[in-house]
Amino acid sequence: MLINFTVSNFKSIKDEILFNMAPAKRLQTMKEHVLVANTKKKAEGMPVAAIYGANGSGKTNFIEALAFMKDRINNDDVVAAIPFRLADDDQEKQPSTFSVLFSFEKVVYAYGFSIEGRIVRQEWLSAYYTAKETMLFERYWEGEGTQIVFGNRLVSDTKGGKAFLGFIFQGIQKEQLFLREAVKRDVSLLEPVEQWFVSHVFVIRPTSRAMALEVTLQNKPKALQKMNEQLHEMGMNLEKLETKEKKFNSDQYANQLDEGDAERFRNALEGLQEGEIIELSEKSFGRPQYIKKKNDELYLISFEVCHERQDGKQVNFDISTASSGFMRMLDLLPALDVAQQEDTLIVVDEIERSLHTLLSQYFISCFIGIVTESQNGSQLVFSTHDTNLLDSDFLRSDEIWFMEKDSSSSSRLCNLVEFKQSTGLNYEKGYLEGRFGAIPIFHGNGLRLK
Repeated sequence: MLINFTVSNFKSIKDEILFNMAPAKRLQTMKEHVLVANTKKKAEGMPVAAIYGANGSGKTNFIEALAFMKDRINNDDVVAAIPFRLADDDQEKQPSTFSVLFSFEKVVYAYGFSIEGRIVRQEWLSAYYTAKETMLFERYWEGEGTQIVFGNRLVSDTKGGKAFLGFIFQGIQKEQLFLREAVKRDVSLLEPVEQWFVSHVFVIRPTSRAMALEVTLQNKPKALQKMNEQLHEMGMNLEKLETKEKKFNSDQYANQLDEGDAERFRNALEGLQEGEIIELSEKSFGRPQYIKKKNDELYLISFEVCHERQDGKQVNFDISTASSGFMRMLDLLPALDVAQQEDTLIVVDEIERSLHTLLSQYFISCFIGIVTESQNGSQLVFSTHDTNLLDSDFLRSDEIWFMEKDSSSSSRLCNLVEFKQSTGLNYEKGYLEGRFGAIPIFHGNGLRLK
């Protein structure tokens, strides 16, 4: 469960932004929304957070900051951090800093790092195995490189102790994170931190697709049945969704590719085992296509949308004929199952993309219902322009955030709970009237809502 996230000097974000998922103590409404972590250190969080702001205010950059942190921990490819560039030369030379406080597997962790370009300047990790903080390691810049200090708990828990940890540190490059390299070498005490980022944090962008969803649902008929029930409940205009497989001609496909892609495809086929899949470079309506090896044959796995004719006969259509809203919901719904099963942070940029406002509300309501009942720590953070969601009967004020640019063109974030609010305040009306900021400012004779 995410408790808070901070970022500074990244893209449009200059000064430190604190995104706090902990509930405001003074709020007494909708107490069922408060999630309580099963940890020795008291930790609470909210199940959802909605981020509003004008186009270009920095909402996507904020989400990308969390995605950047995940990617640096998850990948060997070292990506440079982009600093805030609208101040001066000194600002551009400053490191970008990212940190999270989260609970996972009954422990609260505080992890972060500072990066200048690709070079790691600082990195730190502490844990709360009890109510008291335990430092695991601190990496800091000194002279021409970084030094590191190991905490007693990490040293005593690691086979080979301080000598082995020092060996790992001496072998890493300036661009590499100690956390990732230590986990690679079986430093088990640090594994939960990497595991949370890699397997429990998911960022869904406006064009993201649920990976291998066709194959997953083909292998899990009950999951497909449940998705069909959800699609019917939302009033989607279809009889049902089906998965189909048909034999795949690999030679014909390879002949359509350029020489390099064709060679990579044939190499992938050579190592393909029974039941394994390959993602094709060709896409249908923005969806990846997959082939599967079955009984030494190759099959293309795809979706078909089924409708019923007036005479009662079923007619199947290719998934490419479905609406963009249907496709968007198809890629969002798996998040509900993931959130129900385990502690998961789902971050969605533009949750309302191609969706009717009632469908967005349906998805968010389902998510809140699932996690408040299970109390497993799953959370949904999303950016949106859908002001219909600004409803005091739907979201608590501490679940609503506003992003806007200040006079220096730097993005800043504030919570609705920070504003003085009168009883019965209409959040949507107040927001559109500019009471909380974070709306477009029109110049000249531009139109303005009244």
